[in-house]
Amino acid sequence: MAQHPARLTLNAFEQGQTGMVITDTAGLVVLANEAFCQIAGCERSEVAGWPVEHFFVSLRTPSMLATDPDTSVDEPTSWQQEVLCRRNDGESMPVLMTVDALLDDRERPHHYLRTFVSLAAPDGKQFGDRHWVHVDPMTGLPNWLLLRDRLNHALAQADRADNGLAVLFIDIDRFKAVNDAAGHLEGDRLLGELAQRLQKALRSRDTLARLGGDQFVVLLEKDGTAEAAQVVTERLQEALEPPFLSENRYLLLTASIGIALYPADAQDEEALITTARSAMYTARRKGPGRQAFVDHRLTAKLKEKHRLESRLSEAIHLPERHFQLHFQPEIDIATGRCTGLEAVLRWKQPKQWQEPPADLLDTIARLGLGIRLDRWAIQTVIARHLSWLESGSPLGELPVSIRLCESHLVNDTLDRRPLDHFLRLQSLDTLAWLTLQVPGQGLSSNLDAASHMLKRLERLGVRLAIDDLGAGPVDLAWLSRLPFNKARISVSLAMTPPQEERNLAEALCRLLQALHIEPVITDIDDPWQVTAVSGLSLKRVQGDHYCPALPAEELDRWLAERKAARN
Repeated sequence: MAQHPARLTLNAFEQGQTGMVITDTAGLVVLANEAFCQIAGCERSEVAGWPVEHFFVSLRTPSMLATDPDTSVDEPTSWQQEVLCRRNDGESMPVLMTVDALLDDRERPHHYLRTFVSLAAPDGKQFGDRHWVHVDPMTGLPNWLLLRDRLNHALAQADRADNGLAVLFIDIDRFKAVNDAAGHLEGDRLLGELAQRLQKALRSRDTLARLGGDQFVVLLEKDGTAEAAQVVTERLQEALEPPFLSENRYLLLTASIGIALYPADAQDEEALITTARSAMYTARRKGPGRQAFVDHRLTAKLKEKHRLESRLSEAIHLPERHFQLHFQPEIDIATGRCTGLEAVLRWKQPKQWQEPPADLLDTIARLGLGIRLDRWAIQTVIARHLSWLESGSPLGELPVSIRLCESHLVNDTLDRRPLDHFLRLQSLDTLAWLTLQVPGQGLSSNLDAASHMLKRLERLGVRLAIDDLGAGPVDLAWLSRLPFNKARISVSLAMTPPQEERNLAEALCRLLQALHIEPVITDIDDPWQVTAVSGLSLKRVQGDHYCPALPAEELDRWLAERKAARN
């Protein structure tokens, strides 16, 4: 009797001899099969919840197998690399790891499937014949592993002979649409035929490799001049000109090709691939079937972007090593009394960073790391608040606010644990002292989802503030129905000239008060800005003019000096 496909899938996962692990987008293990546990030398009960990187170390730079060029060049959906699995007995096993993103309806990863194939024989020795590891099974072409080996060898040869070489990055234009229309089986057949045409257009000493999807790389050795690369590129384009026959239909396929030269454009294997890939995107922007050499300005910018994102990812996965929280007082404009604190992110080693954390929050959110960083900040603030209460510090009596990224406003978080669930797990008697600042931009993009989350937070007793109000469009009718206690407005809205902006700030303050939302003017850093807000209908202000963000250890002294000055 035939089994249900879901049961067959489960049996394949459980009984297969290939190690398989499903992780969330943060890299935490959700599910692992027995084969993986045997490879990693661990018990299944020990795996769930651990970062998958705990079980291996990387041997090689990963190859990016497939990306969607219409979304971001920095978000691969598939890659592979050789790793060493860390066994409990102290030994290490060479393994080929392939990572595939599991995409939702909007083509965004929600989990990752990692497969682990041992590169060692049962006696622990590496296989002598590893040809199968280096070949793309669909096209028979070299894959990234073999391309990397040949590229390394070619670089060494080029240095000895004082020659150049060229790398061509090929991406088939609009192939995803063809694949979706014709079906994946027919799409695979077309890729095989396409690979044959490209191969016939090359010399025997050149290497054509498939990275995955519809992306290929050509390595041109010995004659790596711009002129030679141009000739080969044109020959590849011509090879694709005859129509492809698919199910009695003729299809026209073209390719965007980026060209990188060694040593002019890059000096190592990874940089050559990256620069050729960036040149391919330059070609694509010109239209289908185009080619482009490396734009050095774009390449430098891309390298810096990649470097920053890698450093940010490392910092957020080890936040206690890289971040610290300072606290900036909120001031009653009439009495000078401190009425609350805002937790502000600071670097522990600021000289290592060109920008403060606040200037990088958009990048952090785009990388999908905002929730992870915010959770660390929330837990750090909770621990600080409890220590103030335990020591009898007057700081324990002050409310504390924390700025959130807009990803918290949806229910589908990285581990399916929404913000209200996360706060319940903190086991606090009350959350009335905690204020969460919600970005106004997040409200404008998804009001319905935000409304549900904010009302659930209100039921927990958390106070809510809308941050940076006035910087973007906000539906005032919706705002009147959302459970906000406070609205934070940048002082730039109240600055003169022109006078109309000051009138707008005053009107906004009065409107908020009518909605029982208290306005707070922030970012007041100099006496001119103090003058600009002096006539507004508000009670609370914040900025470096009154007090900069201070480490927790200095707050007690500042508060005592403040009280003594008022008395």
